[in-house]
Amino acid sequence: MKSSVTAVIATMGRPSLMQAVQSILDQTHPVKEIMVVAGTDARIRVPADDRIRVLRNDDAGGPAHSRQLGIEAASGSVIALLDDDDVWSPTKIARQLAAADALDTDHWVVSSRMLVQGPGSRRRMWPRRLIEPGESVAEYLFRFDGLSVGNANLQTSTLCFPTALARCVRWGEIDDEPHDEPSWLIRAQRTIPTLHVVQLPDALSVYNITGPSASRQSIDRTDTYISWGLQHLGMESPRILGDYLCTSPVSAAVSARSLTGVRRAVSSAVRHGAPGPFAMTYAALNALRIVLRTADWAIRR
Repeated sequence: MKSSVTAVIATMGRPSLMQAVQSILDQTHPVKEIMVVAGTDARIRVPADDRIRVLRNDDAGGPAHSRQLGIEAASGSVIALLDDDDVWSPTKIARQLAAADALDTDHWVVSSRMLVQGPGSRRRMWPRRLIEPGESVAEYLFRFDGLSVGNANLQTSTLCFPTALARCVRWGEIDDEPHDEPSWLIRAQRTIPTLHVVQLPDALSVYNITGPSASRQSIDRTDTYISWGLQHLGMESPRILGDYLCTSPVSAAVSARSLTGVRRAVSSAVRHGAPGPFAMTYAALNALRIVLRTADWAIRR
């Protein structure tokens, strides 16, 4: 199957956009067009190439809405997403299209592992475990069977899928934030039960972390994460919902140093789900983390 590929980048005008776009232009399988979608005030600098088209997003819908604008404007039969601070390896698209051709179906999403760089000189490969054929996206992403980071991931810059799929199942629906990628993938799998989600074992993109992975936020967004879980994972098993509520909302609480946020997350997990031992341990350790940080801050004052 000869596929024409449209690359879609949602950007805030970061300097790294140039490197991201260049990694698309360097693909061994030529990309038909590149949709760079930016806010009205973002300053955009891209390489000189006729395949690049800059679209402006006047809406406040965030990156997921920008991606959908690029998808709607695409003329290619396949969409590949890239964040403006990430880059692709030169063979990414060729490898993913070959994997899609082997499936003999029009209902597919192909991802891959990624090389995670930063903060500083840190380098590691995520995810440690690949999604299995026929496995639920929700279970793969949110069932918590260990305490290490990076066990499961389907990150934006690794995703490649038919344009028709993203026009049938749209990005950026109401209440998808703060988990745009999982929201879309879970909705796509529920809409199309025969959807094949494939993850290639090699790292075909680079995910750059330019700052601390757990920087403090001034606003406690724990309740936003809890609401997402109750809405998007309410149809899943109590274990998946409970594990999610003890992890992602707890991470948001830690970012805001909110011990009450951790309490709200764990209370929701126990009330609405059945969290496993690793998720409960994660919540307890992070509550302790907040206590120790708060005590250290008080001493330093």
